[in-house]
Amino acid sequence: MVDLLERHNYSGPKHFDYKPARTESDKGVWESATANMRTYLALKERAAAFRSDPRVIAAMKESNIPGLTEPTLAAGETWKDLAKDSFDVEAAGKRGYGYEAVDQLALEHLMGI
Repeated sequence: MVDLLERHNYSGPKHFDYKPARTESDKGVWESATANMRTYLALKERAAAFRSDPRVIAAMKESNIPGLTEPTLAAGETWKDLAKDSFDVEAAGKRGYGYEAVDQLALEHLMGI
């Protein structure tokens, strides 16, 4: 979520919808809010490091993650045009997408490994 907010220039409030324990004092509530933002900023740094890691860039390219932003239909194309297109379902089903490599790299970045 932090990556999404930061990469797409979200201009609204940036924090987690977090409620401190009901047993907290007023001081503890404000300490909790401070910790909340410290966590957000730490995740912001981790997200930036993740996106700039050459291993991540290569793994995302291998998984065709950048291609997921492309519309299914071309400009002016209709669903009927798409339905006429030949598509080898068997071949597509055999392809590995490599998402596990991206997932592992994300976990390593989050954990600071």
